[in-house]
Amino acid sequence: MKQLKNTAIILTGVLALTAVAPIAASAQSSIEPTTEQTISNAQQIEINSPQDYINWLKGQDGAEDAAQKFSDLSQADQEKFVKYINDPEINKTIMNAIAPSNGDKVTLYGGDITVKNEQTITPSKVSPQAKDYAVSQRATATVLGVDVVKLRERVEYRVEGTPSNQRVTQVLNGSGTVERYLVPMGRMDVKDDKGYVNSSGKAVQRSVFTTSFVHPKLGAIIGVNNFTIYGDVRGYWTWDFN
Repeated sequence: MKQLKNTAIILTGVLALTAVAPIAASAQSSIEPTTEQTISNAQQIEINSPQDYINWLKGQDGAEDAAQKFSDLSQADQEKFVKYINDPEINKTIMNAIAPSNGDKVTLYGGDITVKNEQTITPSKVSPQAKDYAVSQRATATVLGVDVVKLRERVEYRVEGTPSNQRVTQVLNGSGTVERYLVPMGRMDVKDDKGYVNSSGKAVQRSVFTTSFVHPKLGAIIGVNNFTIYGDVRGYWTWDFN
């Protein structure tokens, strides 16, 4: 699996998201994107059997753990796994589970699939009256014990002022990252909007994930998802994925 920042092979599930638009233009940001990253599987391969998937994983940098876990599954579970990743409705459900309203962990299909949402924060003092916060939100989807997708949104911002009068003064950096997508057919483009401080005084970082999938029967399908994170003066944050 190619581990390039903000890029990855696409999970089939994005092709049928209820939150996606029929074309990428429907989710253009009002804030001009400053960074765009793309990677695609140039030789998109349809997976029809467990052996097809094993062969494909062997050619992906960083996918050794997934290959081992998949190989350790029973034949029946391997076949079930392949059906899961090739089923648009099931993968739609997986992607819809990446939402703040679902809490830290969602279990689907009798425990075969889990979606975990994790948060991290790293504060650092810059001066007696200034502190930087680096906060991130990660979503991980696991199918039968194999991590199939990992998405992350991150923002670093500065808070200045006295303890009784603090405010977010600037967004230092931020980006969206597709850390893992282990489905052979697909492509994902990531555009990072320029971070800013909104009218509520919160740091905002949004990345637009545009996914395309060439299905042998359904043809080319495009979906758009916005991953947004908001940070406040205390280092607390909220997020959206829609």
